[in-house]
Amino acid sequence: MKQRLPSAETLKGMFEDPVSKLSSDSGLSREVIWKIFTGAYEGSTFEANIVLARLRWLLSTARGGINLIAEFGEKTPEELAHRIMYPKQSVLDFIQKRSSFTRTDLEKIYSSVQSGKTDDTLDSSMPDFSEERILQEMKWWLVDLDFPDYYFETTPPEEIGNQIRINRFHEMYGIGSESYANLKISYKSPSGTSIHWVHKSRFLEVESEIERECRENGGLLDVSVYSHLDLFLYIASITKVAETSVGSGDFESSKTPAFTKMSATEVVKRYKSLWGRVVAGEEITMECSTKEGTREQRLMLGFSLPFINHFLANVSRLMCRAGIKVGRKYCHMFAGKRPIVICSFYSNQPFPEDLVERLVDVSLYPENRIARLVERDLITAREANFINSVVEFVHQFIRFKDANLQLLKERLGETSDLGEILRNIQRRTDKDNFPFDSVIATYAERPDIIKALYAYFTGKFAPDCPPGDSEGEKSLAKLEGVLKSVPAAASEHEMFLWGKIFVDSVLRTNFFLPVKSALAFRLDGDFLGGGDYEAKPCGVFLIKGRDFFGFHIRFKDIARGGIRIVKSFTPDDYRLNSDYAFEECYNLANTQNRKNKDIPEGGAKGVIVLGAEKACRAEESFMQYVDSLLDLLLPSNEKFIKNFSAEILFLGPDEGTAELMDWACERARNRGYEYWKCFTTGKSARLGGVSHINFGMTTAGIHQYVLGLLRKFGIAEETISKAQTGGPDGDLGGNEILISKDKTIVVVDGGGVVFDPNGLDRRELVRLARQKLDTSHFDESKLGPSGFKVRTSDRDVRLPDGSVIASGLAFRNSFHLDPRMKADLFIPCGGRPKSIHAANWKSLLDADGKPIFKWIVEGANLFLTQDARIKLEEKGVLVFKDSSTNKGGVTSSSLEVLAGLALDDETFEREMVSTGDDPEFRKKYIREILDLIRSKADAEFEILWSLHNRTGRTISELSDDLSEKINEITSAIETSDLFEEKKLRLSVLLLHIPASLVGIAGVEALLARIPLRYQKAIFARTLASGFVYKHGIDAGYEEYRRYINECQG
Repeated sequence: MKQRLPSAETLKGMFEDPVSKLSSDSGLSREVIWKIFTGAYEGSTFEANIVLARLRWLLSTARGGINLIAEFGEKTPEELAHRIMYPKQSVLDFIQKRSSFTRTDLEKIYSSVQSGKTDDTLDSSMPDFSEERILQEMKWWLVDLDFPDYYFETTPPEEIGNQIRINRFHEMYGIGSESYANLKISYKSPSGTSIHWVHKSRFLEVESEIERECRENGGLLDVSVYSHLDLFLYIASITKVAETSVGSGDFESSKTPAFTKMSATEVVKRYKSLWGRVVAGEEITMECSTKEGTREQRLMLGFSLPFINHFLANVSRLMCRAGIKVGRKYCHMFAGKRPIVICSFYSNQPFPEDLVERLVDVSLYPENRIARLVERDLITAREANFINSVVEFVHQFIRFKDANLQLLKERLGETSDLGEILRNIQRRTDKDNFPFDSVIATYAERPDIIKALYAYFTGKFAPDCPPGDSEGEKSLAKLEGVLKSVPAAASEHEMFLWGKIFVDSVLRTNFFLPVKSALAFRLDGDFLGGGDYEAKPCGVFLIKGRDFFGFHIRFKDIARGGIRIVKSFTPDDYRLNSDYAFEECYNLANTQNRKNKDIPEGGAKGVIVLGAEKACRAEESFMQYVDSLLDLLLPSNEKFIKNFSAEILFLGPDEGTAELMDWACERARNRGYEYWKCFTTGKSARLGGVSHINFGMTTAGIHQYVLGLLRKFGIAEETISKAQTGGPDGDLGGNEILISKDKTIVVVDGGGVVFDPNGLDRRELVRLARQKLDTSHFDESKLGPSGFKVRTSDRDVRLPDGSVIASGLAFRNSFHLDPRMKADLFIPCGGRPKSIHAANWKSLLDADGKPIFKWIVEGANLFLTQDARIKLEEKGVLVFKDSSTNKGGVTSSSLEVLAGLALDDETFEREMVSTGDDPEFRKKYIREILDLIRSKADAEFEILWSLHNRTGRTISELSDDLSEKINEITSAIETSDLFEEKKLRLSVLLLHIPASLVGIAGVEALLARIPLRYQKAIFARTLASGFVYKHGIDAGYEEYRRYINECQG
């Protein structure tokens, strides 16, 4: 209740000055203001100070007030006093004029603020709001904050009222209170739009939620963010690509409906321009400007995903660290094979010039223990990227020094059947004693060592650090001093020591390029010494991305090999795959080197290990891997790369990358790589590629070995039985089905196991092969009474013999060792490396100890280990190993490379590119490739057969001897001066180059276009392989001399 009214004189004395001030703010005379004041005071139950507050709010625009006269015209003092006492209608009229709300919607908002109940814990403990407070909050929220129309259009009035109510509750606790700092109001509209009103202390949490929802839904994101003091409003919508027609390659079809609805014409023009620049370069693009009218600084960033991972949170985190207060920001995704993200930021402060470089640094490190050091400002983002690479290197290569194991190596290491076992024990011991989690935890505990290592690394490789710089010497001395603080006997000391070995092993890196999508380190292979690896590679690259790491290994300066993606569907899978990533890559490259004995390129291989449960990032990771390799190949980057040296790399398809060769080729062309036409092999015909799958290149060579066996034993192919791993949907498995005539009794592949002891229906197998379907699609009606099909997804399947298979996946994984695989011939066309090894090879013996196969012709790389091959051959199995049998693919790829090197762009486009009917030259060239594959396979089969019969040694060992002899002679020729004899050089080059290529390009043009280092590789390999195939592996100097004379003509 209001106290007894004071006299007019007393009232005037108390409030004359504030009323006079209000007169100047409102434009009304002091007399009129006084009449309104006294009228409202006398006609209501309000205290005088409350009436004065209302006058200030409703008669002046100062401090967010409303001037009723300006809004509704001249009114009598009595009318204005009435509106002061009963302001609801006037304020709602004011809001309605400045918004899209109907009076009904405003009443709903008012009612919700007044009496609504929310889930917020504060709601039950706070008093009801007064009418004045409700109206003030509504006016502030609906008008003053200037929220976008989209927010109001997508949020029901009742929900807006609840948000106003909760916000006010948190304000009442105090702007600096814990409650206010924890403010987060979230709502999802019926259309799926997410609304978040959040305190700045929680905005990263909200942005992570939005990004996570976008990833899980696999859609395109549109986000608008508006700030007010310490609060942010987020409006986020996700458009599922399947629901739209976006992504056909032009800007209009790539836009989302949300972007189209929200964006004005000028905005669309800006976004389209930046979108075009990103599409053209597929790198991050930045554009700064000043917004007319507001004079705000505007920054637009455009990039292809996943150039910046967690782009909302990471960009925001960077802005905070740079001290930039962003008033509003917008982020829109555009559809495409690689979705494009364009973000706009507005601030009253200038944006840092090196923002892109900082963004790259922030985008590269994963969320792990090292990242938490960055969040605590103990190390920088750049130091985090460096040390994550160090940790990966240390985990791969650190060795545990075990005296007992060393003694065994010394005593038994030279024994061929135990050497590989000892090496495997050593590597397992290494991983057991230095698991990845232990390595990263050790480094995370010592940010001082991280900084010392980074300073040493920077002194060696930062472009602005001159050679012999004293700071570099100081950093090395400091590092050595810090390392001395760790006890030499401790395992931590060994881990840190290997960090220094990493820096010492780096030859060059893309680390200091302003823009990169992953880190690439070209390593010297000296750290691989100690007998753990049989040969030192010519080149090793370590690639470290945010969601993957990988290697590229080559054994010759000129080398080629496929890039394989290794996926891990569980953390346990990842631990196993990551532990042996380098070993797998090394073994594949080494096998490739033996296999490449007939071609100029030495062996190479690339392996990309995706993070645990990151299989969905396979394509993105491959692109980042390739881009980082190109960083180190392009002369245009030389100013950022110390010790730059131009190298030539040729990449090929392997598991998970066959469909990506086109992209890599075009990417190399777009980035200006001189040898882009042959940067990748296995690319599509539209880029001049020769498909291994379509023409069965690899299978053509493998099958020649089968035909050779049949020829030696005088057996018709139709009469033999065959077991096969690798299904009809794959290159080797599918083409093996199409090319063969045998009785196939079992096929094991990704789909499961299909088996029939009487032979699988060949027409059905051919159908699957032609349609690229796995065995899960095999028509079971085509099976005999004892046949069965078990899919990997099956559970509790009963077989014809009555046995029950609990898990189809487990059944498939072990069926290559099942006695039911018994057949004349086994051809592994797919499967993981080392599927048959020293510990399980006896599973391929029957109850009497006899092998279940007569012959094994390896299609898949490394399916058997060497010790398993030898043991099986000692039991009477003839095993033709992968490095001999499946070289058809590499032969095809080598000649694909040669065409790319030999032909100018115009001729290559005309004669090798096919978009429908193949040009005549292309048809002829492919026929020559197939003929060469078959003749090389026959030549090697015959010499291995002859050596085996003459010496009694295993074919597996002789295959290695043959490769080593050719490689040995190749190296000898490379270091000789034979290449300088021009007549001999030309004769040997023409022995290798197909006649059709010579005919279309001409000898002079060929010699001018093919790089000299590649000509030398052709020369050495052609002489060496031709000599060995003709004279054998034991030929002497006299045979060699005669062969050289023959080649000279």
